[in-house]
Amino acid sequence: MTEKIASGIDLESIVNNENEVEMEDFFATTLEDYSEFDRFCWNRGEGWKVPIAPLLEEKIEGLEPGMYLFAGESNTGKTAAMMNLLYSICTHPENNLYGIYYSLDDSKNEILPRVVAMNQQIPISVCSKPHRYRQKVMNLDEGFLEADELLQKREEGLEELKKTNRHFRVEDSNKIKNAEQLYDHIGKAKKYVQAQDPEASVIVAIDALNDIRFATKKLNPGNELNSEIAKTVKGWAVEYGIPIFGSCHLRKLNAVRRPNTDDLKESIEYVYESSVVWLVYNDVGKLKQGASIYFNEDGREDKRPVIELDWAKSKKSGFKGRTYYYFLDNCSKIIECDQEVTDRFNTLIYE
Repeated sequence: MTEKIASGIDLESIVNNENEVEMEDFFATTLEDYSEFDRFCWNRGEGWKVPIAPLLEEKIEGLEPGMYLFAGESNTGKTAAMMNLLYSICTHPENNLYGIYYSLDDSKNEILPRVVAMNQQIPISVCSKPHRYRQKVMNLDEGFLEADELLQKREEGLEELKKTNRHFRVEDSNKIKNAEQLYDHIGKAKKYVQAQDPEASVIVAIDALNDIRFATKKLNPGNELNSEIAKTVKGWAVEYGIPIFGSCHLRKLNAVRRPNTDDLKESIEYVYESSVVWLVYNDVGKLKQGASIYFNEDGREDKRPVIELDWAKSKKSGFKGRTYYYFLDNCSKIIECDQEVTDRFNTLIYE
C-alpha cells in the first residue's frame, strides 16, 4: 500500500505529480502581470464605433469583445435592432471588421431583402418581390411611377450590398446546422480576414441563440440546453476576442408590462454569461394605438413604433437606463432617438 502523510495525500502522487507547475519568482511575475495589463488597456483603443447609434456608443463606452444579448418577445423588433447595429458597425471603415449575420430562424433569401430595404428605406416587399412592382410599371397601373422609382432604389441598394462583400455576409441554417459548425465557421472567417489584413477582426450576430443545437451533445430542452448554449457562445467571444450579438426569445408575457430579467427563466444563464443584456420592448407592438411611447410619421395618422432597449445588465459601463429607436417597420430600419426625445420618453415611463 502506498505510504500516506498525515493530511491523507498520497506520497507517490507528490513525487509523480503531472499537474505540478514550475517554481517561479512570484513577485516578479506578478509585477509583469500588472505591466501587461496596462499595455493591454492602452492597446485596446477607444473600442469599435457604432455610427447609427452615438448614444448607445457613448453609454457602452465603445464596443469591445464580449457577448451582447437582445432579449424580447416576438415582433418587438429585436432582430431589426440587432441587424441595423451589426451592419452599421461592420461596414464602418474605421472599425476594420467583417460582420457575419447567422440566421437560424429564416433563410438568407428572407434576410437579404430586409438589408436592402433597411439601407434604401423602401418597403421590404419591393426587395423580396420585385416582379410585382415591375408588372405595375409595365401595365401602367396606378402608382406605376412610384413603383418604378422604388425598383431603381432596389437596384442601387443591391449594388451597394455587393460592395460590402469584404465587410458583411449572411449565413443561414442551410449551411450552418449546429454549434460545432458555427464555431468552426467563425474561426475560419477570422483566420481568412486576418490573412488579408492582420489588423482586421470579426463581429458576429446569431438569430436566435435558442435555436442552436449540438451535434456532439445530448441535452434536455430548457435550462440544460440554454445553459450550455450561453456558456458555449460566451466561450467563443473570449477565445476569438470578438463581439457576438445574440437574440433570445422571451416567453410571452401574460401581463401588460415591460419585460425584466426574470422573464428569461429557462434562459437565465444568458444573463449571467452576457457582457450586456438589452431587454427589447415595443409599446406599439404590445398596445397598438393605446401605446404611450410612439412617434408620428409624415403621411400616416397611426402611432408608429419605437423600440426600447432596456440596459438590464452592462459590464462594459455603469449605464442602466434605456435608449430608444424610431422603428420604420415596413423597411426594417431603426433611427436612434436623440437625448431630448430620450428624456421625454423616460419621463413618460417612470412617471
